[in-house]
Amino acid sequence: MKRTRRSTSGLASLLAVLVFLLFSPVTQAEINVLDHVDVADAEGYSTVRIYLNIPVQIKRFVPESNGDFIRIFVEPLPVLGAQGDVLFGNEKIQWSASDMVPLSEVGYESSGFATAQINMQFEEEIEFEISPSPDPRQLVIIVQHQGAARHAEVFAGAKRYAYAINLASSVQPFTAAELPELDILLTYRIYTTQFDKDGRTWNRLRLGFFSSSQDAEAVLRKLLPYFPGAWVTPVSGEERTRSADAELDGRPGAVARNKQPLVPEPDPAARVGGRVTASELEKMGELMSEAQQMMTDKDYDSAIRLYTKVLEYPENASSRDALEFLGLARERKGQLAQAKAAYDSYLERYPEGEGATRVRQRLAGLLTATSIPKEKLQAARGREKIAREWDVFGGFSQFYRRDENTSQINDDDELTTVTQSSLSSDLDVTGRLRNGDYDLRTRFTGGYLHDFLNDGDGSETAVSALYFDATNRSNRFALRVGRQSRSTGGVLGRFDGLLLDIPVTRKLGVSVTTGFPVDSSRDKFDESQYFYGANLELEDFLTGWDANTFYIEQKVDSVLDRRAVGGELRYFDINRSFFTLVDYDVFYNELNTAQLLGSWTTRNKTTFNTVLDYRNSPILTTSNALQGETALNPQGAIVSTIEDMLSIYTEEQIFQFARDRTATSRLGTLGVSRPVTEKLQVGGDITLSKLSDTVASGTAVAVPGTDNEFFYNLQLIGSNLIKEGDITIVGLRFIDATASETTSFSLNTRYPVTPDFRVNPRFRVDYRKNSDDTEQFIYRPSARLTYSIKRRFRLEAELGGEWSDREIVAGSTKSNSWFLNLGYRADF
Repeated sequence: MKRTRRSTSGLASLLAVLVFLLFSPVTQAEINVLDHVDVADAEGYSTVRIYLNIPVQIKRFVPESNGDFIRIFVEPLPVLGAQGDVLFGNEKIQWSASDMVPLSEVGYESSGFATAQINMQFEEEIEFEISPSPDPRQLVIIVQHQGAARHAEVFAGAKRYAYAINLASSVQPFTAAELPELDILLTYRIYTTQFDKDGRTWNRLRLGFFSSSQDAEAVLRKLLPYFPGAWVTPVSGEERTRSADAELDGRPGAVARNKQPLVPEPDPAARVGGRVTASELEKMGELMSEAQQMMTDKDYDSAIRLYTKVLEYPENASSRDALEFLGLARERKGQLAQAKAAYDSYLERYPEGEGATRVRQRLAGLLTATSIPKEKLQAARGREKIAREWDVFGGFSQFYRRDENTSQINDDDELTTVTQSSLSSDLDVTGRLRNGDYDLRTRFTGGYLHDFLNDGDGSETAVSALYFDATNRSNRFALRVGRQSRSTGGVLGRFDGLLLDIPVTRKLGVSVTTGFPVDSSRDKFDESQYFYGANLELEDFLTGWDANTFYIEQKVDSVLDRRAVGGELRYFDINRSFFTLVDYDVFYNELNTAQLLGSWTTRNKTTFNTVLDYRNSPILTTSNALQGETALNPQGAIVSTIEDMLSIYTEEQIFQFARDRTATSRLGTLGVSRPVTEKLQVGGDITLSKLSDTVASGTAVAVPGTDNEFFYNLQLIGSNLIKEGDITIVGLRFIDATASETTSFSLNTRYPVTPDFRVNPRFRVDYRKNSDDTEQFIYRPSARLTYSIKRRFRLEAELGGEWSDREIVAGSTKSNSWFLNLGYRADF
């Protein structure tokens, strides 16, 4: 597809316009759920990463492996500053679709408890796999390239990958006698393949086959002590067929005891065979440190010599980094052909992981740089002035919304009220420049809602995201400035400010942040409340374990608002994940938040999820003292700021009010999901929650909490039942709450009538027994229609209603309402 191209001056102009908008009067939740989307291309497939501002847990998804629309059901972990329905509503983000990955839109939506989902819309049908991610703030989706389906069958069969483990690579043929004596090697087929590189024929030793990357990774962990450089790879149907003839002879009888493990070579010049001794490992650590210093001093010749020396040893813990930085050193020296060879060798040996993503990006930048005409270089007059290319992509939408409600008590006259009549115009635009090690991005998300009622008095402008982001991929230094959202490092959601990520070592990093909290996207810049903090991030300090710890301080009207310490601890392997967060206020001496999120997938693909959450609600800050306060300031108005309260109360009184007006919330969820057939899966969860009372203080009255409330949710999900691309979700829910008991049945379907026309009929019925002994039926039918014109323009219409009949002592209360949402979306 065509991409928009501009000069860097155009990027600066766009940024200047967006910064101007930030200071105009400016709704949405206090945090954006979606941040951005990145795609890394590999041979035959691409890895799509959706970056989130909140941690989520994947409960289930549909369809299983192919379609033009993916619905991922998630459990969002409550964010620190969340207020009630902060994670409800709809949100969309665009990505620049390509022929490799025809992804046009990513959306988040939640209409209530246990309904959160992330949806991905593609311009055509694709085959995919949802891959586990070690970071709960990322979703990873592997997308097969359309061309690869005809030439290299990356996915096995029609529905899933076939995987193998590449144990070792060598110019020497492998024999069964070289294998260590391991029972696990007898369970699978062990075979060899060949490939040509630099005029030599190489042999690969592989173990297969596995139906999913998770199964392959589980076996890989057991083999890494014997095969340090082993990795998981998708394989073609042709390779699976030929593997029967390429199986090693003499296994298991020829397997010798106490053999040295096979060691794959780092490149054709590497030493063949042998072990790395402890003294050699120490020596290589010194060489890597010295080489890093040479890179800092821009002595690339010395760095190249040192990295090459490391690569002369058998495969070891330094080989991967040495090969990556060898390519980087050659690139910076201007040896582009040699750099490309090093990067190609890296991707051949290490096709997965963050390093592979960095190398692919550098290789793409290298190929772009070498394709620039020489005439442009000569025009630089002794200075390198390479024309830079950047992409601008996003979407614009306009929707008219009308809500009308009619109510009737007994046989009295009906009363009809129009509660909303508005036109919303929303823009989400991203400008991105990638050049060498640098990735620059600017994003604006906002809109204007025009209220047709009351002569437009309710019209408002919203800016939910407006930032400039710069990352250096080689040293991982990153900067983001502007209106942004964050839920780690003690930050409580959306803010206007600055975030710096500073690497210390390859596993240790520091981030510092400062800014001004933003309660609503309609708010303009407000300097009365500000914060600053630091976060220490430790990656992979033990296998599968990451952690961070933070300190943050916030002030409001020159009074301490919050002073907290805390951190996160994360664990991940291919079948299990664990995430916990603690936030403790050292000024108020109270635990603000303790969260735990866990997931476990069994061999039969049954997934168990759990969420435990204890928190102050809202998070304890001095600003909580304003809740419910009706005292008058010296000017005769109800107090609205801490500064106003200081004219009436002492600081100590205000601090106590903040404690009195902060409730505590407890929540626990246990969920399970499992595929029943290729087209059906079932899932459900049970949740227990309780909110405490708050006490009366000052002029604020006491607010009662809740009893223990129980939520039971069950879903049956089907895909491709009638036609390829259809999705059907049948739900049953029971809520035992303080105010009522509610039983709900829901049906949500998505049916592609044609490739361009899709219908989404939905129906829900609730039976509610209220605490005042009244009963109520509520019916909610709706239908959404989507029609695509060309590839980047869609018309959408949604019509729905609600009918209710509530029996009371003196008769009945009847009400009905309907809504219309009509508009279009244009992507660019």
